[in-house]
Amino acid sequence: MGFPGLELQIRMSLVAGPDLRVFVPVRLYYKNTDPYAVHFSFDVTPDDVVRWAFARELLDQGLTAPAGIGDVKITPIGPHQNRRFSIELESPHGYARLEGPAASVKAWLAKTFEVVPAGRESESVDIDSLLDELLAH
Repeated sequence: MGFPGLELQIRMSLVAGPDLRVFVPVRLYYKNTDPYAVHFSFDVTPDDVVRWAFARELLDQGLTAPAGIGDVKITPIGPHQNRRFSIELESPHGYARLEGPAASVKAWLAKTFEVVPAGRESESVDIDSLLDELLAH
């Protein structure tokens, strides 16, 4: 039986304007078969779920210092003891900025590094299966 993955469910605020924030459920998911990525989703409505995948390293860096260029940017907010973070997601279909608690994400992220340590991700990638899947399409 394979590793089931690590999931974190939290609430973050979707920044909809200067004075408008809407709480949304957010799910972060990590699986050792995709060791470089964190899968991130949030519910805009029950029928409209936004899904992203980005580098686990980007999330790790962004919790302590601004990180990312392009589609995903992650930035810490506030003093270290009460740290929050923001994540900005941009695509041709839209833009979203969410803010949430850094401590719970940092603790969850530490568990992902226990499963697959930094720098050892390539050991978890099954290249043969990946090539079979790509060539089948």
